[in-house]
Amino acid sequence: MFFFSFKPAPFFLLDEVDAALDNTNIGKVADFIREQSASEFQCIVISLKEQFYSRADALVGIYPEVCRILFVLKIFK
Repeated sequence: MFFFSFKPAPFFLLDEVDAALDNTNIGKVADFIREQSASEFQCIVISLKEQFYSRADALVGIYPEVCRILFVLKIFK
């Protein structure tokens, strides 16, 4: 987050930032992102871990179907 404090960006895309973390640290990262995104920035997080995406305000799932058509599934709390 050093870059954020130096030159803030309004939007972040984080790809599997939780890959090497245990559940305790995933919770800490998720809480930090939630706190900061309330007022500082918007964020999209790509994650395969339930501990992380269960804390999301909204989920968007993209999955392949027959004939190479992609379907998008959106879930909002």
